[in-house]
Amino acid sequence: MYSYTIQGIYKVPAEVAGKELERIREKYGTLEAEKVVEESKDDSSVLHSIFEWDDKKAADSWRVNQAKALIRSIVVTVEREEIKCKVRAFVSVANAPGEKASYVPINDASNNEYAKRYLMDCAKHDMECFTSKYRTLSELGEIISQMKLFLD
Repeated sequence: MYSYTIQGIYKVPAEVAGKELERIREKYGTLEAEKVVEESKDDSSVLHSIFEWDDKKAADSWRVNQAKALIRSIVVTVEREEIKCKVRAFVSVANAPGEKASYVPINDASNNEYAKRYLMDCAKHDMECFTSKYRTLSELGEIISQMKLFLD
């Protein structure tokens, strides 16, 4: 049974979308985003409503996605306990309940209790996703065990 990681974004039920993706994979032997778009162009396709077909809106949306990718690609070096590492310079957080999330410098987010709590929740979610995705790889067993200890 299929479900979405985030509910309410798509107009198509996850089970329907998942089965259509299976069909496309079987048809082409692989599942590639370009093939999904191609197969969804027809109005009768079950995935058609997921995509923006107005070229002007799609182009604007693409540029917004490019800007987000740019923002996410900028890193800074931070030093904690004599260990230097590169982290995103800007993170998307809300600074207060009910406030819309926006990109803020990582240091600002780290110094705001609400934003910091949000980042911790995101980190926990990422750990859950990582452990779920890679739990069958024995080489990552120790890392996954440590993540599970932290999560519990």
